[in-house]
Amino acid sequence: MEPDASGKIMTVLGPVGPEAFDRVLMHEHLHCDFFDAASGLPVWEEKPSAGRRDYLMAHAMPLLRECREKHGMTAYLDVTMPPWRGWPELYTEVSRASGVHIVMSTGFYREMELGYDWVDRPERQIWPFVRESPEEALADMCIGELRSGIHGTGVRAGAIKLGASQAPLTAAELKCFRAGARAQIATGALLTTHCTALGGESSQLAVLDAMGVDLNRVCIGHVAQHMTDPAHLKTLLAWMRRGASFQPTNLNASQPQFYRPLAEAIHRVFDAGLGDRLVVSLDHGYGGTGKGFAPADYLPPPPFLYFFREVLPALREWGLSEPELDAMLRLNPRRLLALP
Repeated sequence: MEPDASGKIMTVLGPVGPEAFDRVLMHEHLHCDFFDAASGLPVWEEKPSAGRRDYLMAHAMPLLRECREKHGMTAYLDVTMPPWRGWPELYTEVSRASGVHIVMSTGFYREMELGYDWVDRPERQIWPFVRESPEEALADMCIGELRSGIHGTGVRAGAIKLGASQAPLTAAELKCFRAGARAQIATGALLTTHCTALGGESSQLAVLDAMGVDLNRVCIGHVAQHMTDPAHLKTLLAWMRRGASFQPTNLNASQPQFYRPLAEAIHRVFDAGLGDRLVVSLDHGYGGTGKGFAPADYLPPPPFLYFFREVLPALREWGLSEPELDAMLRLNPRRLLALP
């Protein structure tokens, strides 16, 4: 990574000292435009969109501002990777207007299952650029976005996002993970993942470990289910002892029957002396589907703010202490996002 960023967090407005980061959500999506309802086609190219910009400035930016002004959220990690991200300058405008630091991601999404949403044929399962490119080219793309900027704008990514759902990675996903590992080693940036299947955490970490990635620079996402499964919590604890961090997401405050066990699992992690290996987030935001560009419908509204209005009070009600919450929301994100 460039010398000016050493020890700092790379935001869309440039490097910032970790001390400027208070509460941080570590897995959100301002703009995840993966399907164009008008054309009926997947989005495979990033380009500026005045319509998306105006919509998000009117709807998302005020929510982010309220998160900062009323709830102390000073930053969030945007984990939408190409080609579904917004144009870089969208993030700089929203960041300036809201006062919230935004960290963009480079990287690659998972190979989606046939029949999932708009994925009705094999060529729609993953970004064609991934299938067509060798591992080295994928790594070079990520390194360029981390070191020099995205699409020539000078706005630099500050993290790498990779995705796989099932425990065995597909050939395309394995290529992406190897490429992302190369980029992580070259830059030191945080590498965070999409991991929804039990056992997927070990498949992902084994690949990254074999490539030589420092697991202290890795955070596995979407692990609420993993943590509430006793056998898999033991697996996560073993990986935490080797340095990896984990992140429960998709927290719905109306489902206490699931999240009370999650709170108990979080206590177990802290009791084991591994509380510095947990962060937390919502996984909310805005995206394009067959219904058009709108807030995500898999969590209650509003995006971002729902965490502070509903989820954070519920976490306290379910028994999490202020030191535990402070570690997951402030201290641990600072460590993970700061470049070595």
